[in-house]
Amino acid sequence: MNDKRRLMLFAVLLLLLLSFAGVQAQDEAAIAAQPCAEPGALTMWVWDENWAQVIGSAIEAWKADYCPGAEVDLQVQPWGQYWDLLKTNVAGGDLPDVFNMSQDRFFFYASNDALLDLQSYYDEAGVDTSLWGSGMIDPYRWGENNDLYAGPVNWDTIAIFYNKDLFDAAGLEYPTAEWTWDEFADYAAKLTDAEADVYGAAVYAEYQAGYPNWIAATGTTPIVEAGRTQCTLTDAGSIEALTYLKDLYDQGYMPSVSIVGGASADDSFNFWLAGKVAMVAGGSWKLPAAIEQATFNWDVVTLPVNPETGRSRSILHSVGYVASARTEVPALAANLILYLVSDEGQKFFADAGGVAPANPAMQEQWIASFGDTNVNIQAFVDATVDSQGVTVFDEIWDKINTELVVNIFDLGMSVEEATQQACEFINTQLPQ
Repeated sequence: MNDKRRLMLFAVLLLLLLSFAGVQAQDEAAIAAQPCAEPGALTMWVWDENWAQVIGSAIEAWKADYCPGAEVDLQVQPWGQYWDLLKTNVAGGDLPDVFNMSQDRFFFYASNDALLDLQSYYDEAGVDTSLWGSGMIDPYRWGENNDLYAGPVNWDTIAIFYNKDLFDAAGLEYPTAEWTWDEFADYAAKLTDAEADVYGAAVYAEYQAGYPNWIAATGTTPIVEAGRTQCTLTDAGSIEALTYLKDLYDQGYMPSVSIVGGASADDSFNFWLAGKVAMVAGGSWKLPAAIEQATFNWDVVTLPVNPETGRSRSILHSVGYVASARTEVPALAANLILYLVSDEGQKFFADAGGVAPANPAMQEQWIASFGDTNVNIQAFVDATVDSQGVTVFDEIWDKINTELVVNIFDLGMSVEEATQQACEFINTQLPQ
């Protein structure tokens, strides 16, 4: 074989190798589905009819491709009775094999030994659980080894929605992902127009969209410590964040609860839609409303960075799949959950649109579902990487969502007094 033919053959082989490598890279899954060891029968509960349709389609694909012969009785228990039924079944020891879980409810089931530890199944399947990001899975960890007891279904998190027209009128550059608390305060001051009754910012309202994001950026777990051992509102990081926000309020750069019309995140967001505030903290679930209702040019950007910690941490909530600790088919339940969180299983959620699928491989598809908006929707995905999962629970919602917010940002109570008062109540609700 002459040199020319050798070179030609080498080139062809190289192209084939590169093509094969490219196919492998494209086919490599973030989370790969696995065949079940043995089929069987499962019961599964969800609380949302739309989710049931999406999950039902995913289950059919799982049965066909990975677990022929398996049976799943998928039931919808309406939200109004879902949690009461589950709590009753915990006491009676008759939980469904697989069911949806919310981060704010997880503690009760984990502390009552009601859930199956999924860590060994993830390890056996070679799943790198860190790919989900801290906020999605940390609230679902439990025990001495910090094992993971859930598979995240979807997520929502927080960014800053801002009115570009107001920025333009003030001659300001648009914020970037690198902006800091100091820059945010400067923007809030320059965007406030007292004569026009326009405020620079409204970012304190409620738990998920409000002040806890700023506490999380200091490195402090907002409201209560992850293990629910103590209230953290009086910790240094909480005081720092709340004082920062109260200073903006005291200087007139943020409106009071009374002016906004309420202490909820919806009230603040509607105030922004009305053009009365330039920057508002809002959830990813507000994107459809902003796209449909905003009458001005707008965009989103990640929350500003704390200058001391160098972190921007949004509050992220994720619904998860969990399995009963008493299921008679734990490996099968775990295998179904693994499929539902895999690239293949999550594709059903991504195709359906709406909520953001937890699997990172599906994020671009979720962004694309909004169409050509010219909005930086990627900011919400970026915010999931270093995020704070939900650690609070039902019994204290009113105290932290409304009372604390009203005390500081309407009644003028000091941060120290308001947090002390809140912690006195919260501590009565923590496990003794």
